[in-house]
Amino acid sequence: MPGVFITIEGVEGSGKSTQLLRLSERLRHLGVPLVVSKEPGGTALGRELRRLLLEPHPSGEAWCPEAELLLFYADRAQHLHALIRPSLEAGKVVLVDRFEDSTRAYQGASGVPDSALDRLSELVLRRLRPHLTVLLDMDPETSLQRVEVRNLAYGAEFAETRFDQAALDFHRRVRARFLAVAQAEPNRVAVVPARDPVDQVEAAIWVRVSALLRSAGFAVD
Repeated sequence: MPGVFITIEGVEGSGKSTQLLRLSERLRHLGVPLVVSKEPGGTALGRELRRLLLEPHPSGEAWCPEAELLLFYADRAQHLHALIRPSLEAGKVVLVDRFEDSTRAYQGASGVPDSALDRLSELVLRRLRPHLTVLLDMDPETSLQRVEVRNLAYGAEFAETRFDQAALDFHRRVRARFLAVAQAEPNRVAVVPARDPVDQVEAAIWVRVSALLRSAGFAVD
C-alpha cells in the first residue's frame, strides 16, 4: 500500500497545532501507521535550522529574504531525504505541520519572486506533492489576537515569535498567497474556516482526510 502525504497550513494562530494533535490522535486510535512532523525542524539537523530561522538573533541581524529562503529549503531537502520519502515508501501516512505552501506564502510575501520559488521547488521536491493540504483560513486580525493570548499564556514554550511580530499588512499578504494556492489547486487544498468552533473544524478536516485514506486503502471506519 502506498503512503499518503498530508500537510496542514495556515496563518499564525489559526489552530494548526490543536488540529494536528486531534487528527494524529484519531489516526493512532484507528491503528493507522503514522508519522507526524513539522517544518522547519523535522529532523535533528532541521531543529538547528529552525532555531536559526525562527528565534531572533541576539545581534539584531535579520536574514535577508534570499538567505531565509535557502535555509527553509535546506531544511526541507533534509526532511524529505531523512523522513518523508522513506516513510511514504514504507506505506505510512505522513502528517506535516507546514510544508511548501508556507514557503510560498511567507517568503513570497517577503518579496521572493515566484520564479525563484519554482526553481527551488523543482530541485528539492521533484515530483512529490502532498496528496491533501488542509488550509486553516482566518483573517489576520483575529489570528494575531489569538497569537498574543497564546504567547502571554505559554511564555517560553512559544518563544519563536519572529513571524508573529511582523506587521499586520505582512500577514494579510501571507493569507492572500495561501488562498491563491488553494484557488489554483482546489483538488489538493481543502480550505477550512478556522474561526469555527474547534470541534466543527476537526469534523470538517476529518471529512476530507477520511475520504482520502479510504481511497488509498486504509481502514478508518
